[in-house]
Amino acid sequence: MNRYLLLTLCSIISFVYIVPSSFAQEKCEATLKNSLEPLTIALNGNQYETLMPLLADIERSCGPTELSLRIQILKLIIAKESSSHAINKYLEMHFDEQLIKRFQDAEREDYAYQYESNKVQYNYFPLRHPIDLLIKTRAKALLLSQSYKLSDSEIDILNLFSNEELLKKQVVESIAPPLIKEEPVIQEEQQAETELELEEYYNKSKLGFLPYIGIYGPLGGKNTTFGTNMSLGFSVMSSLEKSFIFEGGFKVRINSNDRNFDYNYDNQTESVNANFSLFFGGSVGYKIYDNTKFIIIPKLNLGIDMIDTGISEDVYTDDYYDGYGDYNYGGSSKKLYTVNTMHLGLSLATMRQLKGKNYIGLEAGYHYTPYQWDSKLMSAIYNHYGSLELFFRF
Repeated sequence: MNRYLLLTLCSIISFVYIVPSSFAQEKCEATLKNSLEPLTIALNGNQYETLMPLLADIERSCGPTELSLRIQILKLIIAKESSSHAINKYLEMHFDEQLIKRFQDAEREDYAYQYESNKVQYNYFPLRHPIDLLIKTRAKALLLSQSYKLSDSEIDILNLFSNEELLKKQVVESIAPPLIKEEPVIQEEQQAETELELEEYYNKSKLGFLPYIGIYGPLGGKNTTFGTNMSLGFSVMSSLEKSFIFEGGFKVRINSNDRNFDYNYDNQTESVNANFSLFFGGSVGYKIYDNTKFIIIPKLNLGIDMIDTGISEDVYTDDYYDGYGDYNYGGSSKKLYTVNTMHLGLSLATMRQLKGKNYIGLEAGYHYTPYQWDSKLMSAIYNHYGSLELFFRF
């Protein structure tokens, strides 16, 4: 009895502490996801009246975060207001150590995987986000500006924010700001770099719409039912901002180069010919190369494949009374008979940027379609196909 009581108490404790914590994390992640883009826009445009409510919303959902306090300190220094209290709070919460680790992890080649594996550690704030570069640029500009008289603590914190030096220690060290004659040129180059980075971020953060055109045909095999035919399609692709890419849509193959096959219709074997074949489904891909101009994405494709048989029949329904006693007239509809099976494939897509978020691409794929899964198919149809398609992303 005591053992059951103990188990019950443990369950209650888990529910009281773990479940609310999980909801809090989900709320924080959702808030950051919705706030980062407007936050970046507001900071880039010095729109502080928009900036502060966004930071307050983040703190309500996530509590004090390194990012929100970093931006608050930057805003106070720019406005020439007292920043000592905010800087002390930043250091007391060891956010300086967190930022140094963030900069170090952002330099790793697998930074995207590192973030996806440890989202909580980074407060749901992706590594190499454009707002990091924007804050670095603002911090460097403040250090180089002659119109600001900065305290020692402000110089220290701005050197940290700018990541000007390779910081290996987990403390903030005083570094005298360099005096360079070409200050305006440096600031202009930094601003141009930031604006380019932001433009790339916004272009990649949009959904993509992709029309496809290509060829689809058997890989090997002799006397196959389907030869090489034209393929047309349309899909919607997730943003290119993340490493994982998702896509969903349809493709139709015009079967102009094919042979008849046998199909069981109403317990009779019919010799039929397919005018077209359809694919409905999606894919998940992972970017293995991305320098914005060129992107390479291997994909795993999964969906439903349907072959037209040319057989259809009219289905009639009788008049009836519905549940409310209203009289409804019957009607008719057309039922199409198709050969249905799973469609599994692997493909490799390469994309080249045309302008902004517009890309042109080429995708080569392998497709496995076990048509024998459909019990009404009487002929053996070859299962292994290849494709080569040209597509545009706009």
